[in-house]
Amino acid sequence: MTMKTILAVGLGGIIGGGLRELIELVMANAAPVGTIMINLTGTFLSALAVVLIAGNLQQVTQVTSDFVLVGILGAFTTYSSMLLEMVEYPIGVALAEVSISIIGGVIAVFLARWLGGKLVKNE
Repeated sequence: MTMKTILAVGLGGIIGGGLRELIELVMANAAPVGTIMINLTGTFLSALAVVLIAGNLQQVTQVTSDFVLVGILGAFTTYSSMLLEMVEYPIGVALAEVSISIIGGVIAVFLARWLGGKLVKNE
């Protein structure tokens, strides 16, 4: 890992973490909806980015890939927040949040793979 990669991931983390916090603040009265929305959106975007990057490897550098996937989207998704919320919420709400995040995440990956495959083939 080079210093360039470390800086790219760090800068991406600032962006992704900032976006996550902004959404959490906007949706503060709708918890745990903000966390669920962030997890599903981040999962979808991560899977889509992987498909698009894999389909265009000659056009994307490893540093750019790390900036987007590890930095921005890694900091944006908030499964650690979900786990902390499990302690705060009643068991029914906690189980619903985890179930929606996991099942919805799997669905998001398949949708992103399908969409990414269509986009890569059309280029």
